[in-house]
Amino acid sequence: MRAVVLLLLLVSAAEAQPVDAPQQAPTTPDPTPAVAAFQEGRTLLEAGKFADACAKFMVSIEADPEAPGTLLNLGLCNEMLGKIATALNWYRKAQFRAAETQMAEYESVAKQHAFSLAAKVPTLQIDAAPGANVILDGAPVTEHDRARIEVDAGTHVIELGRERRTITLNEGDKQTIDLRPPPPKQFVVIDRGVTQRRYAYVAAGTGVAFWAASATLTLVAKSKYDATDHPETYLHWQNVARFGGTSLFVVGSAAIATGVYLYVKAPRKERVEQVMPVVGTNQVGVAVAGSF
Repeated sequence: MRAVVLLLLLVSAAEAQPVDAPQQAPTTPDPTPAVAAFQEGRTLLEAGKFADACAKFMVSIEADPEAPGTLLNLGLCNEMLGKIATALNWYRKAQFRAAETQMAEYESVAKQHAFSLAAKVPTLQIDAAPGANVILDGAPVTEHDRARIEVDAGTHVIELGRERRTITLNEGDKQTIDLRPPPPKQFVVIDRGVTQRRYAYVAAGTGVAFWAASATLTLVAKSKYDATDHPETYLHWQNVARFGGTSLFVVGSAAIATGVYLYVKAPRKERVEQVMPVVGTNQVGVAVAGSF
């Protein structure tokens, strides 16, 4: 009897023992939107769908703006699309962010890519008046940035007021666009006949002097002629007036005629535009605009 009771007690105790439940696999939390978009971007990038990858990385960076890995991949997908300036900008951001977070590997990769692209990126210089509202591809450009603008290869539109210019840059191109208004025209007078007219004045003045000498000599001869009764004296002063006065008059007339001719034939004064300096990337000189 005791053996039966003992057996029942053992069975009851065995039934009362809890049965081990099957072990469940540990659950993995769902990735954040930034991580999910990043993973999709990596898949697209490896598949060669660079534009779609860039779009996913942009979604990721908007959710987590400081992620060095996403910044680095944005540089990579844009580089694959040939957008050198855009890629260079993302690589630089990745490099700085990696340096801040002490992620040496990311920093090194970003630095290498940035160094490689810096020599290839097209650059644009825009010269405009201070305070001018310059628009490049729909976005304003500050005065500080106009000296060197890194742009992607391709066609770009520059606007300033009503002026609109379209330019095309290839990899490695460097171009300067001058949007400054032309300076106000300033004119100077150039007189190429000044020396000839000076000679004309001298010749005419000499001619007048000979005329005066002729008149004086004639008057003196006439006075002497009238004051004497001696036949030889008459003849002498008559010859003085006839030959001396006449010769001086002829020489004076020739001199005046020469002066008039020189004056008439002398080049006229010209009004031409002011001489302006010309300074360019490959030239230094002067330019004169006007009529010659």
